[in-house]
Amino acid sequence: MVNPLESIKTWFFELIEDAVGEKTMKKYQEEMKKKNTPQSQDE
Repeated sequence: MVNPLESIKTWFFELIEDAVGEKTMKKYQEEMKKKNTPQSQDE
C-alpha cells in the first residue's frame, strides 16, 4: 500500500511542475539537494 502522505506530496509536486515547467522544478530540486547536503568548508 502506498503511503498517503507520499501520494499527496508526489501529486503536489506534479501540479507545480505542470504550472511552472519541468526545467524550473528540476533546478529547484537540485538547489534543495545542494542546500541539504553538508559541505566541508575551510574556515
